[in-house]
Amino acid sequence: MTVDAWLEELYERDYALLYRVGRVFLGSNTAQEALIEDQIQETFVRAWQNRSSLQKHPNPDGWLVECFRNCLMNACKKQSREWKHHAFSVDAENAQPIADQAHLSPDDYAQSKEQIDLLRRLLGEKDADIFLRYCVYGEKAGKIAAELNISDQALRMRISRLKKKILANRELFTCLVALCLLGLR
Repeated sequence: MTVDAWLEELYERDYALLYRVGRVFLGSNTAQEALIEDQIQETFVRAWQNRSSLQKHPNPDGWLVECFRNCLMNACKKQSREWKHHAFSVDAENAQPIADQAHLSPDDYAQSKEQIDLLRRLLGEKDADIFLRYCVYGEKAGKIAAELNISDQALRMRISRLKKKILANRELFTCLVALCLLGLR
């Protein structure tokens, strides 16, 4: 079987699975469906780029799901940062937040607070604070490390472990995706 045929078969077999996973994490409104479609496409671009090793992988379906989860997390984090940049930009005259994300509705605010509380409960207060500050709000590693009295490298290792923990725990991952969709305020 050629590589193209193998990848096409993989696409046909796993597209519906990836779409269901995306809907579980992001819901089913039109904006999220477009994000899901985009990230499925990104996942298969990465599959194509890694085709030689993926063909030998013992569980290519599992690889696709993990790659898709990573793509979703990265897209949500990027989207949140874009909203914040746009909302607080001094570069553009009359800058307005994308889709009015600068002002959460009372329901969204309550949901955001609930998700942050869940993240703090699941990760622990200190680890959640570190993760949010570095990965979500974009604070510099040096600043956070200095406050914690640890090296930048130690902080980066800790964040790496937190990311792995989040990827391995569906409840944590779902919580983080929900926060991204709310704009992480």
